[in-house]
Amino acid sequence: MPSNEKIAVAAHLHVLLRRKTGRVTDTEWMAGNPEYAAAIARFAREKAAEEGHVDLAVWADRLEEIMAVPETQPRVPLVKMVADAVKERAMPAVTPAPTTDRQSARSVDTEEEVYPESGFIESTFGTFFGEDESPRERKYRDPDAPRYVKGLR
Repeated sequence: MPSNEKIAVAAHLHVLLRRKTGRVTDTEWMAGNPEYAAAIARFAREKAAEEGHVDLAVWADRLEEIMAVPETQPRVPLVKMVADAVKERAMPAVTPAPTTDRQSARSVDTEEEVYPESGFIESTFGTFFGEDESPRERKYRDPDAPRYVKGLR
């Protein structure tokens, strides 16, 4: 039985128990743990017999029926899922050999070599439609000049 149906029955029983008896339950734990679900169903039947709430007994029966049906796929503990993910990430990825470009990154003069005051690399792309054009001349800025940003100093 899918766990969402188990949670739906557990939630409905939770609401009934809360309204009629004041008992607060954990719906996810009830849907996942058969022993807890059996204890809550037993409690609901006792209260139904004591106080005359027929709907509590009906929903307790539904909970026991749905908990008797095994889940279609076993749940994997979170610790195991995380451990598997860490192992998978730790394994070196098999990558194909890099293809050679027309121009490699090592053949491009970095901006540190051309303009030592900046840490950015100049673009290696051509102009708008791939036309080759000589690189733009860079204007040098006086390092001692004051810098203003929207009037702030």
